[in-house]
Formats: sequence, C-alpha cells, structure tokens
Amino acid sequence: MRDCRLAMAALVLVTLAGCTSPPLAGTHAFVDVGGGTRLHVETFGSGGTTVVFLHPGLHHFDNSFVKQRDVFAASRRVVGIDQRGHGHCPDDDRPYAYGEMADDTAAVILRLGTGPVDLVGHSDGGNVALLLAAAHPELVRRVVVSGANLRAGLPPEELARRATWSAQQVADAVSRLERRLPPAFRSDYEAVAPDGAQRWPTHVAKSYKMWLTPVVIDAAALKSVRAPVLVMAGDKDFSSVEDTAEIYRGLERAQLFIVPGSGHATFDDRPDLVNAAVLEFLSRP
Repeated sequence: MRDCRLAMAALVLVTLAGCTSPPLAGTHAFVDVGGGTRLHVETFGSGGTTVVFLHPGLHHFDNSFVKQRDVFAASRRVVGIDQRGHGHCPDDDRPYAYGEMADDTAAVILRLGTGPVDLVGHSDGGNVALLLAAAHPELVRRVVVSGANLRAGLPPEELARRATWSAQQVADAVSRLERRLPPAFRSDYEAVAPDGAQRWPTHVAKSYKMWLTPVVIDAAALKSVRAPVLVMAGDKDFSSVEDTAEIYRGLERAQLFIVPGSGHATFDDRPDLVNAAVLEFLSRP
C-alpha cells in the first residue's frame, strides 16, 4: 500500500532529517514569485554554471543536500530553494501541487537572471524538476533526478476511493503516517518554520494529499523534455527499478544510473559515488 511506501521513504531519509551543513558563506533571501508566494532561496559559490537543488517532501534545502552543497559550490553557483510551506518558507491555505512548485521555481530562476540552469531534484524535487524542464525548457540546461515517480503508487480504484474520504478519514490516515515518521522530521521543521510548530500537522496533511496525485507527469510531457536528464534511483529505492526505467525510457535524451547499495536517500547513502556521477554528467558540453 502507498501508506507503507510513504513510511519507508520517510525512514530511509532519517539520516538527512537530523543533519545540517556547517556554516558556509552565502546569501539567504526571499524571492517573490507572484500570487503572494515568497520562496526562501540560498546561494553559495560564484563560479561556473548555476545548479539549483530541489528538496524532497517534508524536507528543505538545508537538511536535504548536506553532502553536496560545499562540493558543488567549489566550482559552481549553488542555489537551494525551499518550496512554499517547507523549511524557512511561509505557507498559506492553498494545497501543495507539483505543477505549482515547478512554476514557482521557474519564477525564481527568472528573477535570479542566471540564464539556463542545471536542476538536481530528489524525490518530490525530482518530480518538480521534470515538470519544470517540460514546461520551461528555455530555463534548463541539464537535469538530474533521483527517486522521482510518474504517478501515485496506488491502483486507480484505490485512488478513487480515497478521493471520497471524509475529512476525518484523511486526518486518521495522516495521523498514522505521522506516527511512522522519525522524530527528527518534525524537529527539523519546527527549528526553522516561520509558521511555528503548530503548523506541522497541516504540512504533513498537505504533503500526503499531494503524494496521492494520480499522474505526476504524463508520457507526452515527459517526451517533451529536451534537456539531457540523468535518471537515478537506489537499487533498494521505494520506487522499483522498473518504475525508474520507465522514466528513463520516456525521455528523449536520458541516462540511467541505479545506485548500488542505496535506498531512497541516494545523496546521503553514497555521496562520493553520486557526487562524482552528477558532476561528470553536468560537466559535459
């Protein structure tokens, strides 16, 4: 069931949840992307191509790419974005949506004036990266995704059944999921969330509902991505190797990298291997 897979994803990300990088000189700012949304943006390094890191669900930039930030900032301009309601970024009453996150990220790239960027997205961030590359090809040079998914991991009839759930049924499901999450998920959120600790249950509920999106990106949109894409997943990822291969085969210009000895948290499980592979891919003409 999807609930179990969500819990598994959370558990394999536990090593990320309690970690933050040591201080590194950089800039921290809020960027207005329209519609009343201001995303929190961190920038490190100054040379080379800009690489934008997109965090997984229930996480934010600071606790998602602990073992990548300084390595990439040594030769590139690193930009880390917290999506609405995540990390340092305030929330509102609107639901979370992958497409909206992609458009908001595009607005940040435009406002930074960097020209085409490289995107590195993990899990939900990988979904956002693919949607952004499809909808805004002029802003994207290369893309790396790990642990992305094309659709919710539930059969259509189960998705239809859950769409009819009452508010109490949804709350019960979210409560069960929340009890399975490592405590650090909540403490990391509470440490930086501008909306305060009391917003955590709402944050989990909105994430849970987004994870039930029947189709994250359809075949036509995937095929329209023109940028080269490195598609990654752990060999013990919560999405199957077959699902990851489907993403790879659906893209026009893609490479496939199944990370050995890794679960969902590829960037943390095998950082030396993953960093080398990503840097080599991004360094190609």
